[in-house]
Amino acid sequence: MSQENMDHEAPYGSSARAELLPENPTFAGHQTFALRSGWLKKGLDALQTETVGTADVFRRDDALVTLGVGKNMVQAIRHWLVVTRLVEDVPGTRGQQLTPSWLGLSLMGRPDAPGWDPYLEDEATLWLLHWRLAGPGSLALTWVWTFSYFNEYEFSRQSLADAVYRAATARCRRTPALSTIERDVECLLHTYAGIAGSRMSEDHLDSPLVALGLIRHAFERSYRFDIGHRASLPTTIFAAMLLEYWEWAHPAHSTMSFHDIAYGEGSPGRVLKLDEDTLLEYLDHIADVTDGMIRFDDTPLGRQLIRTKSETLDAAALLSRYYGA
Repeated sequence: MSQENMDHEAPYGSSARAELLPENPTFAGHQTFALRSGWLKKGLDALQTETVGTADVFRRDDALVTLGVGKNMVQAIRHWLVVTRLVEDVPGTRGQQLTPSWLGLSLMGRPDAPGWDPYLEDEATLWLLHWRLAGPGSLALTWVWTFSYFNEYEFSRQSLADAVYRAATARCRRTPALSTIERDVECLLHTYAGIAGSRMSEDHLDSPLVALGLIRHAFERSYRFDIGHRASLPTTIFAAMLLEYWEWAHPAHSTMSFHDIAYGEGSPGRVLKLDEDTLLEYLDHIADVTDGMIRFDDTPLGRQLIRTKSETLDAAALLSRYYGA
């Protein structure tokens, strides 16, 4: 992709609101492997240097050699690139060929330019990846349902799988098998909570997203959401997520209520599991990181965000500012 195309590509898609739950979700592409730290960089590099003909590197016979991993891991790397939206389909190929997205090139880099955080050393990047997995526009129904619709604070793997299965039955044209949903839920739990115990197998290394602390092990093989303060989430990254949600949920409005930000499906409050006090802390500083283009109005008459019309303020601009691009 040329620099010109990067500059003009819409990194977050259309501003028209769509359904939060994906119409054509993906469930099993991870092959039960949670995301690993080096996979996204490895996959993006291979995609940019090894793609030939009409098939991307992940579908070629020599993919195992190129990526240096087993067959199932090849498909897992491809899956994680797709669901984090660091890649996108090449138009007209019906998903047979992929190309790096704006965010993929920005984070992971190009052959002629370094990326912002290719090795996921900044936890802000992990929050951004989580948002791509569970926020508006995600293809991962299990992630979207878990973080925006599932209202249990403490839960078992089976209770979550049953809830996701009911949602998939109502949403999908072809309902996946319950066993497929159960494996997807197991992968989600490994992604955020790791595996209980200190002995880890090579096939189930901890995901970098465990560091976010969003889901933790509880008693008797259950899990719980950790709701509250996020010390590793910078206000600028939060603001980028907020703008994306705003463009998805209320694209024509110059105001948005605190209730929507805290409790709306697909909202930062829901997806990031923030309590009201933490959310108010972010909103109190929102004007500082947006040059006053967004301000929080907290009065006895109501709490709302007010946005001035500006074509220069979008999620991409805030991400570039945070990473110093």
